[in-house]
Amino acid sequence: MFRTRTLFQRAMTTYGVSKHGHVMKVELNETETKICSVLQGVTSFIHQQRPELPLIVSRIAGGWVRDKLLGKECHDLDIAINDMMGYEYATYVNQYLKAQGVPVRSIAKIDSNPEKSKHLETATTKLFDQEVDFCNLRTEIYEQGSRIPSQITFGTPEEDAYRRDITINSLFYNVNTNQVEDFTQQGIPDLKEGWIRTPLAPFETFHDDPLRVIRCIRFSSRFNFTMVPELCEAAKHPDIKDALIHKISRERIGIEFEKMITGPHPLLSLVLIHQLDLYTIMMTPPNVIKSGVIAPDVVAVHAVGILTWLIDRQAIEVNASEKRALVLASSVLPYYGVISETKKKVLPAVQLVLRDAIKSNNTDVATVSTLFKGIEQLQTLAARHAVQHLKRSELGMVIRELGGLWKTAVKMTMIKEMADTYALDWTKGPDDPTIGKEILTKYNGLMQTATEYGIEDCYTWKHMVDGKRAAQLVGQKPGPIVNELLKVQMIWQLDHPGGQKEECEQAIQAYWASK
Repeated sequence: MFRTRTLFQRAMTTYGVSKHGHVMKVELNETETKICSVLQGVTSFIHQQRPELPLIVSRIAGGWVRDKLLGKECHDLDIAINDMMGYEYATYVNQYLKAQGVPVRSIAKIDSNPEKSKHLETATTKLFDQEVDFCNLRTEIYEQGSRIPSQITFGTPEEDAYRRDITINSLFYNVNTNQVEDFTQQGIPDLKEGWIRTPLAPFETFHDDPLRVIRCIRFSSRFNFTMVPELCEAAKHPDIKDALIHKISRERIGIEFEKMITGPHPLLSLVLIHQLDLYTIMMTPPNVIKSGVIAPDVVAVHAVGILTWLIDRQAIEVNASEKRALVLASSVLPYYGVISETKKKVLPAVQLVLRDAIKSNNTDVATVSTLFKGIEQLQTLAARHAVQHLKRSELGMVIRELGGLWKTAVKMTMIKEMADTYALDWTKGPDDPTIGKEILTKYNGLMQTATEYGIEDCYTWKHMVDGKRAAQLVGQKPGPIVNELLKVQMIWQLDHPGGQKEECEQAIQAYWASK
C-alpha cells in the first residue's frame, strides 16, 4: 500500500498536467463527497457489527477514476468491495443510513450473466439521487475457446486491476484513505502520456477476451490516445483475429462500434480498424455477392475523413444525429453498389452488413439505404443543375422520394464524389482550401435552389386531389392507376405553386387524354 500511495503522490506532483492538457487531480463534487462519507461510515458500521470480518474497504473503480483524473465528470459510480458480495454490502449501506435517520432506497440485485458480459453479481441503488453499483473485487480464469471466465473468485485489488482491459481503466479510488491506487503502476503514467496499454501482456489479454481489442480501439479514439506498439502487434495476430470471429457476438461488436461513431473521434476509430486489418472482421461481407465489387476498406477511412474535414472547416452544418448517420453511412461506403442475396431475396449488401455484422436497428438500415439510394439520383441532378436550371418538379420529386433525409443524402453524395475525385490522404485533410470547392458549390447549389423554390419540406405535402377522385376524373376504377395519377398530380403541384384544385383536376384529365 505504501508503494501505491507514494506513486500516487508522485503522480499528483510530477503529473500535474498531462500532455493532452488534462489536470491530473481527483476533485469530488458535493454529491460524491456525501457518498464517500457514507461509505466510510459503512466501513466503521460493518466493523462494529461484524468484528470477526477483515476490514471492509470500498473503492471506486475504473472509468470514474480515469475521468476524474482527466478533469471530466463521470456519473458511473462502480464501487468494488473486498471480502464481501455487492448485494450484502448494499444491505449494510441501507442499515447504516437507517441508523443515521436517512431515508433508504430499494436495492436491485442483478445476477451475473456472462453471455451479456455481466460476470459478477451486482447490486444497484441510489445515494443522494446518484445511481451506484456495488460488486466484489474479483479475479478470473479463462478456458480455451471462450471469452467467458470459467471461474470467478474473490480477488485482491491488484488481481482485479490486472484483469481489466487497459491500464487507464484499472485505477481505484480508495474511499477509506481518499487515495488513488495504481496497482499496475502504469495507469497514471499512461493517462499522463496518452497511451493505451493492457495491464498484462496484450496477447494474453486479448486471447482471454478478444472484445478487448475493439475496446482498445474505442478508448484510443475516445481520448485520442496512442496504442502501444506491442498492443497493435498482438491485435493483428491471426489467432486473435480468429478468436474475434468465433468468440465474440455480433451484438457486442455492434455496441462497441456504436460508441466509436458517436464518440469525439470516429475517424481515428476507422483508421485503427483499417491499420489493424479488422474491417472485414467487424463489417463482415455477406456470403453471396450477386453483382458489384466491395471496395477496399480505406474507402471508409477516406469517407469519414472527408466528413470530418468538411465539419472542421465548417463547410457543412450537421447536428449530432445527422453526423452519426453520415459517419455510419461513410463507414460502410465500401459496400455501395454491391448487391447480395439471402434466402432467395436480392437486396443491397449494405443492408446485410448493417443488420448481421453490427446488428444495427431497422431505422439505421433504412437510413443508410436511403442515403445510398440518393447518391446516383443526386449526382445526376447536381451535374445537370451545374449547366442548366432544374425544373421545380425535377428537384421536388427527388426530395419527396428521399423524404426527411434528403439534405443528409445531398451531403453523403458530396462525400462520395469527393472520395471518387481526389486521391488524397483524408485522415489529415488537405492543406489546399480550394480542394473540393467546386463539388461543394455544386451540391450547396442544389440545396439553395430547393430553398428558393420553397420545396424543402415538399416531402410532407399532401395531394390536392385524393386517389379515388383522381380515378373518377379519368373514368377508371381505383387500382394500380392511382399511383400513376398521384405522381402526375404532384409534378403539376410542384410546377404550379399557388395552383388551385380545379386546375389540378383539369391537368389530371389532360394528362389522361394525351395518353
